[in-house]
Amino acid sequence: MGDAEDMSKQTENTGYGGDTTIKACLLFICFVLGVYSLTAAQALLAPIALSVFIWLVIDTFARWIDNLSPRIPYFAALTIALLVVVMCIVGVVMIIVNTSISIGDKSDQYANRLSEIFGGLTNLLNKSEWVRNNIDLTGEGLNERFNLVGFVQTAIGWIVGAVQELFSQFFLIAMYVAFLFAAQSSFPNRVDDLWPERNERARATKVLERIRVAVEKYVGVQTVISLMLTVLSYIIMAAFGLDNALFWSMVIFILNYIPIVGGILAVAFPVLFGVVDLSLPMLGGMTLCLVLIQFIINNTLQPKMMGDSMNMSSLVVVLALTVWTAMWGGVGAFLSAPLTVIAMIIMAQFKSTRWISILLSADGKPDMDANEKLASDAKPGM
Repeated sequence: MGDAEDMSKQTENTGYGGDTTIKACLLFICFVLGVYSLTAAQALLAPIALSVFIWLVIDTFARWIDNLSPRIPYFAALTIALLVVVMCIVGVVMIIVNTSISIGDKSDQYANRLSEIFGGLTNLLNKSEWVRNNIDLTGEGLNERFNLVGFVQTAIGWIVGAVQELFSQFFLIAMYVAFLFAAQSSFPNRVDDLWPERNERARATKVLERIRVAVEKYVGVQTVISLMLTVLSYIIMAAFGLDNALFWSMVIFILNYIPIVGGILAVAFPVLFGVVDLSLPMLGGMTLCLVLIQFIINNTLQPKMMGDSMNMSSLVVVLALTVWTAMWGGVGAFLSAPLTVIAMIIMAQFKSTRWISILLSADGKPDMDANEKLASDAKPGM
């Protein structure tokens, strides 16, 4: 009996019972298992997460319409928001169909343009004696060396597969969104049932409100920024004579929801297409203008509008983008920022994971809204 008491005291004195190393290892194991589970359940969870995001976008839009006038009931505002979303979806489908027809009709023109480009590169490279002696610059030689045909086929297959997957899940996502709106009125009662104690319910309500405000502000700001970039990009691309400028504007609108990388891809895709569609001076001018508007808006207007809603550093944004893309592909890239914010706010509520939330946050205050941060930073007057 004495040996057991001595061992207990020794454990307490050495702090073994609260060893942070063991806790860190357990957290790491939980993280690995969580990532594996999310990856394995991608087919189930990714459509649900996207449905929740779309539901939140429509609900935010409906409440914005509802707040415009006290005479507009929420149901009418929701109907208007749904009609706008449906018309946007129909417009997107029409743009994709028209672009596919246009590219098919001009396939010969694009092939001739590619031949001209490769011919010019061949003439330029043939001036080097080493290149002439060591590299076969014929079409067959280049294809054999770099597998150009395979690369193009793979790229086209990836695009077609992504579009088919999106449309195959469209009705499933629409059904999820409909059920979310049907159950929306019962959400407050669910909170009361889950947390019957007043203090716990108040804390849970505060956390849910913080998540809702952060995600809604992110969605609102990103939508406004994407619309501005889309309109300006369309004007630039149309002015320089790029074919299918409306389609590429739609691509730019979607890609700008992806943090950091989305802006780069939004410029790269129309520029790559412009290689076979525009002359070199026109392509250079269009590229410069697209890069300028992306740089100016993303580095001046967007941070000012976004404020502290996301509260994540650029490094965390990049890491989150990498992790969620590896787990859920395009859906993960699209939702990486709001999903990481939600995880950060939830982890801040538990003592064992709060330190992770603090590391993820930009200012070390992951669970405070803007007013609470101002209050905590305020200094008493003299």
